[in-house]
Order: sequence, then C-alpha cells, then structure tokens
Amino acid sequence: MNKTGSILAGVVIAGAVVGAIYGVASFEKVDVGNVGVVYSMSDGVQEDVLTTGYHFINPLLKVKQFPVKQQQLVLSNNPADYNKDEHQDWHVDAPADGGMVKLNVSINYNFEADKVVKLYENFGGMDGEDIVENRVQNQIISYIKDVTPQFSVMDIYSEKRSLVGESISKYLTEKLLDEYGIKVSSVNIIDVQLDDELMKKVKAKEQAKQDAEKAELDLVTAQKQAETNKVKAEGEAAVAIEKAKGEAEANKLKSQSITPELIKMKEAEARLKHGWVTVNGAGTVVTDKK
Repeated sequence: MNKTGSILAGVVIAGAVVGAIYGVASFEKVDVGNVGVVYSMSDGVQEDVLTTGYHFINPLLKVKQFPVKQQQLVLSNNPADYNKDEHQDWHVDAPADGGMVKLNVSINYNFEADKVVKLYENFGGMDGEDIVENRVQNQIISYIKDVTPQFSVMDIYSEKRSLVGESISKYLTEKLLDEYGIKVSSVNIIDVQLDDELMKKVKAKEQAKQDAEKAELDLVTAQKQAETNKVKAEGEAAVAIEKAKGEAEANKLKSQSITPELIKMKEAEARLKHGWVTVNGAGTVVTDKK
C-alpha cells in the first residue's frame, strides 16, 4: 500500500471510530452555574459530577443538572421584597427581650458542588429549589429564632443589625452545610417590625441615648469654655502686670532724674521769673509773691 492509500485508510478508520463514539454516546451540555449529576436506573448515581460545558456520555446514563451558583431566599411580608409575581408571607416571628419581632430577611446561599451527589441520593433526585422550599425553609426560620435572643431589641432594630445578620449567617451554615450542602454567604435584615410595647422600649432607649450624648457634649463644651476663659484671664493678668511694671519703671526713672543740681537750676530759673521761690520737684514751683 502506497503512502496515499495509508492516509486514506487512516481517515476511514478515524471516521469509523468517531462514528462509533457518536453511535454509543450522547451529547450533554451542563449550564453555567450548574453541575451535572450522572446516574442510571441500574447502577445508581456516579460519584463524579459534570462541570459546566459539553460532555459525551453513555446513552444509557442520564444527567440531572443541579445549581451551585449563588441564590437568594427571601422571607418577608412585603411583596416589594420579592423578584417574582407570586408572594407568600414568610416573615420570621423572632423572640427578643421578652417580646416578638417580625423580621423580613434575605438569605444568599449556594449548594456546595462536592455535596450534590449526596443530596441527590438522600432526597431522591429533588431539585435544589424543591429541597429549599420543602425541607430547608422552615428549618431556617427555626434557626433564626435560635440566634435573635442573643441580642437586644435595640441591637436588632438599629445599632447592631448587620452584626445580627452575620451571626445568623454563620449559624445557618453550621446547621445546613453537612445535611443539605448549603453554605450561607450573607443574611440581610431588610426590615424589623415591632409591637407597641417593644416600640416604646426602643424609643425610650433611643431618647436615653440621645440625652446621654447631649450631656456629654454639654460637658465637653463647658470644659472647653472654661479652658478658654482661663487662658483669656491669664492673658489679661499678664498684660496688667506688664503695664504695672512699665508704669513703675517709668516712675522710677522719673524719680531718678530729679537731682540736686536740677532742683537748683529750677530755683534759679524761677527767681529770675517770679522772685523768691521754692522748688519741690523737677516740675513744681511755689512762688512767694509779696
């Protein structure tokens, strides 16, 4: 067989192989954000999942796509918090300070890819959304109620709302990861609704806080004013002292300038002008007119 014949034979064989592959395999696409669980009626679920992209698989096998991208669960009594037409009141009645608060929350989560096969086996091939709605959602509400008593109503309502959300997020992951393969990345407390008694407590605490802050500000202001007055008084005193020193020095110099010779000179000048005189100082002349 010449070289050309060998090449043609190779092409034919390669084509036959490809055709055989297509004949015994199917083409499967796994969407972005999903993994593919491979299973068969006879052998059950395979241990390895298919990643995003295109795959050739045995036509006797089936592929179930399972989401591993981030998703959001909203528990709220406000229809505006939902990104879909249908709405159910799934807010959380959570205990705090001896009362109950209504929490509207959003929970960002994802299924961990290495847990998906176990989930498929444990829940009979249920979709991720079905697992959350039918198995997990009520547990999440219960777990949130475990966390809120650790905080005051004031914390939940205003001051530490983000910290409360972080604590809930961490606790949910601890509870849900092993059993459901769910990792919670964040919990956002959208709204907090209080009954009348709890609202009175919150307003009283807010007023007390404002009063304390005002008292602290007034004290700081008074201290600053006192310091300013002290500096001003010290400055004025220093000026007065310097002025007194200057006057004393001037008087001293003036006194030193009155010498016997000056007195005699003044007497002589006065006699020429007035007759008999007595000079009491450098600038004082007493005449004795007859």
